[in-house]
Amino acid sequence: MDKVLLMSLGSRGDMEPFLALGEELKDSGHEVAFCMPAQFENLAKEVSPLFYPMTADFLALMDDPEVKKITGQIGSGWSRIGTILKLMRSTKTIQQQLIKDQRSADETFKPDRIIHHIKCIYPVIAALRMDRKIRMLSPVPCMLHAVDHEPSIGFGKPRGTRWNRWTYSIANYVLINQAILGYANPVVKEWGIKALKKAELKEFLLKKLPVEYAISNTLFPQPEYWPEQASITEFRERNKTQHWKPSSALTDFLENHPEPLYIGFGSMINGRPKEIGRIILKVCGELEIPVLINKSWGGIEIEEQLPSWAFVVDNVPFDWLFKEVRAVVHHGGSGTTHSALRFNKRQLIIPHIADQFLWNRLVHEAGIGPLGFPIKELDESKLKKALVKLLS
Repeated sequence: MDKVLLMSLGSRGDMEPFLALGEELKDSGHEVAFCMPAQFENLAKEVSPLFYPMTADFLALMDDPEVKKITGQIGSGWSRIGTILKLMRSTKTIQQQLIKDQRSADETFKPDRIIHHIKCIYPVIAALRMDRKIRMLSPVPCMLHAVDHEPSIGFGKPRGTRWNRWTYSIANYVLINQAILGYANPVVKEWGIKALKKAELKEFLLKKLPVEYAISNTLFPQPEYWPEQASITEFRERNKTQHWKPSSALTDFLENHPEPLYIGFGSMINGRPKEIGRIILKVCGELEIPVLINKSWGGIEIEEQLPSWAFVVDNVPFDWLFKEVRAVVHHGGSGTTHSALRFNKRQLIIPHIADQFLWNRLVHEAGIGPLGFPIKELDESKLKKALVKLLS
């Protein structure tokens, strides 16, 4: 059996497909290790004791005021693009430390193969310069391989095939020139390894790298024109309830208020969490809807005393919780979208950034819920109208 190193970078939603795959591989007899941001050590060790941390500085950026401008949709679209480019330049030291941490995990564990997230740069270096076997796993489509009917993530709504395909050229140019060549080549030079070249990277990423898009074929059918090394394989989700038990307060609430509405924004943060908390309580009170509010990473804050029909949770596994709720209001992360889909729950997505706008459209087009609106537009009137449609 193989030794497999699973390497992911991002928020909790970026970790879960790798943890689920780790469970599958471990059950099949493979030896599994994880390389993830240090904040996810306890989570990863629920699956395997072998954990190699990346610097915690990457996730600490979530508290940066500049990052809140992006996730909270503060300012114009162009100003947020400028903020992203500024962050890419200012975080070069962190990005290069991540590459070094990833190499350290590889050299310590000595895997037979590496399965990695698109944000992890080292595996590409390892494949091209060290003959490592790698495969990319993505919980999000529209990243590398062009889709005629959808633009690349971050480019807004579809505008026709020509525009949509052009956005992938731009996104892949930034990925290759900034994220890989810009961050990696100075580190590669330190290691005494031959520098990566633009042409070989483009050839490898688009024509040779095996890529698994772990998403729903129902929401996003695989395009027939994709290259053979790219495939959609369905979303991966592990059994999280085996490591968790509900509190008596939560079970009492559900007994007294069966099938409440769920509202939570996952790892997304914004510039007005207290105001959003007040809006949620006011609207749900007016509609007489019992509600479970997940404060998670701080996108929703509740200042006032909770009424009897509201309950605040934190870090509750969706494979337990979504069996109990009537509908799901969320930020549109791939993991939450697929979990709600798995339990056949209607959804209202209030997107903050990136692929969340795509899932908002796809969920609406599939008839699973009303079309949501961006977090910056959330107010009492819009939320009330959307909840009426969601629950009708």
